[in-house]
Amino acid sequence: MSIPRTFISRLQARKASIFTPTLPHGTIKCRNITQTPLTGAASPRPISHAFDPATPPPPPTATPPFTFLHPNNLTTPEYQHTITIIPPNLKVPWPTSLPCALQSRYWREADHAATDYLHTIFSSQPNTQTKEKYIATVSEAAVSYAINLIPLGNPARTKLLTRTFVLAFLHDDAVDKGNTDKNSHLMVPNTSSQSHTTGNEISNHTAFNILRREILAENPTQGEILLRDILSWGCVYQHQKKPITFDSLEEYFLPALEDFGAGLILRTVEFSLNLPSFSSEERGELKVLKDLCARHMLLTNDLYSYAKEVVAEERGGERVFSAVRVVEQVMGVSDTSAKAILRVVIRDLEGRMDEEYVRLQGMEGGLAGLYIAFHKHTIISTYLFKPANQPHPAKPNLQSDVTNN
Repeated sequence: MSIPRTFISRLQARKASIFTPTLPHGTIKCRNITQTPLTGAASPRPISHAFDPATPPPPPTATPPFTFLHPNNLTTPEYQHTITIIPPNLKVPWPTSLPCALQSRYWREADHAATDYLHTIFSSQPNTQTKEKYIATVSEAAVSYAINLIPLGNPARTKLLTRTFVLAFLHDDAVDKGNTDKNSHLMVPNTSSQSHTTGNEISNHTAFNILRREILAENPTQGEILLRDILSWGCVYQHQKKPITFDSLEEYFLPALEDFGAGLILRTVEFSLNLPSFSSEERGELKVLKDLCARHMLLTNDLYSYAKEVVAEERGGERVFSAVRVVEQVMGVSDTSAKAILRVVIRDLEGRMDEEYVRLQGMEGGLAGLYIAFHKHTIISTYLFKPANQPHPAKPNLQSDVTNN
């Protein structure tokens, strides 16, 4: 629609028209909008209110989250086995509210423990030819997990748990490649029987038998608990069929946490700290903490491993099983947007983890200190220094790197 010319500003005087009404004397005339020229403004209209609907809410307290992890607070004896790392100082992206990262001082010892363990396993099979590249790949993965996930352990427990992760990677690889019959010496036994934690050794399960002896020698009581969790994880991993689609991220968590081995990882944290065993009631008190930390570890792993899994899928490997893919499908967004959404979810989990830490600090009684110790060290374990150390590499190929004659 064209604009009537009466709306165009005129600077010259208008002549009276016979159609112009004559108002009675004293009547107030309305100002004609065409009497003022429209010159435009050089600056914007003043802004009275602005906000970002996606901005995280302010912290509940004036203090920053995870104060116990600030470098100045890491000088007590409980941190004697660690190296403090400030990732931004090393030009490493650090998109987390955790103030810093901790790493075990015993990374060289862990590397030797992993390599020696692998050579012992493969040398027990005279008809097996193993490439050094495969041993190096598995060792690198296990060491990275151990020194970043359980940095507070002493040298003996750090080496034992490094070998635990070696066994987990070997088992994971053998199951994925379908070589369970020929490669039982690399696998966790397919049973959760208690006799396999304390009884006789299991035929054809060289890797597990070696590790079992060493763990029980370190601490029979704590070791038996850890071995039960190793057996339980191995049994679930062999029989679980991963769903293909999910209706929500919440639906994804249960099978994903089992596949990821979150329960076993949290057990290795407990073993590394040499803490007394918790009762079932005490573990109930820790349930909120464990659930939050398990989800944080899973989503962080999914976020940083997604690109590698996509490449593997495109090359004919296993189908991508990741929270990134779930968010992408459920919300109908790109993988870039899905990763951004997961980042927000992870930060939200961190806020809830800090709230739980504050709650435990307020507990009374002798167990409060144990709860806080376990909670602190579980939080430390959740981020794994992943931006610089991708602990879960592309899965080695048993069919190409290990040959059974």
